[in-house]
Amino acid sequence: MHVRLRPRPLPLAMMLLAAAMLLAGAALAGKSSSTSKNTSSTTVNGKTRSYTSTSTNSDDAEDGPDEVDAYTFARENGHWRNSSGSQEDWDEVQDIIDRQDGDLFWFRRGDDRYLVTDPAVLKKLAEMFKPQEELGRRQGELGRQQGELGRKQGELGRKQGKLGRIQAELAQRQASLQYRHALASRDGGDAEVDAALRDLQRMQEECSDLMSDLGEQQSALGERQSALGERQSALGREQSRVSREVQRTLGTYTRELIANGTAKKLP
Repeated sequence: MHVRLRPRPLPLAMMLLAAAMLLAGAALAGKSSSTSKNTSSTTVNGKTRSYTSTSTNSDDAEDGPDEVDAYTFARENGHWRNSSGSQEDWDEVQDIIDRQDGDLFWFRRGDDRYLVTDPAVLKKLAEMFKPQEELGRRQGELGRQQGELGRKQGELGRKQGKLGRIQAELAQRQASLQYRHALASRDGGDAEVDAALRDLQRMQEECSDLMSDLGEQQSALGERQSALGERQSALGREQSRVSREVQRTLGTYTRELIANGTAKKLP
């Protein structure tokens, strides 16, 4: 059964509340936020190490004026990069790297994009990004250690699985031998069955000891993995702090580069 309800006029208080909400929505519509992804990678002896962190930038006046919305500092023809921005920003920088050789610094302020290739400026930028590069190296080392622990844990897991299957087979054999032992005991016993049961019991005890030892090793690896996780968390907080400092420094420095003409505006 469908019932049609007549719309009731809103009380004055509700009308005022709705108007206030509309005004608040209009005010918020002028603000925007974007999430930037900070990545850094280094290549050493053919092996690339990298780390990634994210940060949210807002146009809210309380957050301060917008400075650098996106940037990429590329060295060694793009093999080493420190970047912040969107995928569209990174695609644009990749096109530039593909077209020219050498180090470069690309950045975007609003809709304006700039390119810096001056060696003196790039050297100063290298010093500016040096703390992030060191954090990236440390992050890569922690990642290597975690990978090694993961490999060991996987190997222990395979051993535990194999040992579990052996224990299951021994349990089946034990049930069969105990049945034969019960039948033989009515006829005075069977020395061969008794010996087999004793051997089986010894193997089961050895398997239990091995399983216990594997469990202790797994527990020790778990403690090491937990400690590495705490170090990763602390390093992540340090990366966020350094990233904010770099972002603030870049804001001031890029304004200087634009003012003195070192930063070339891209079409």
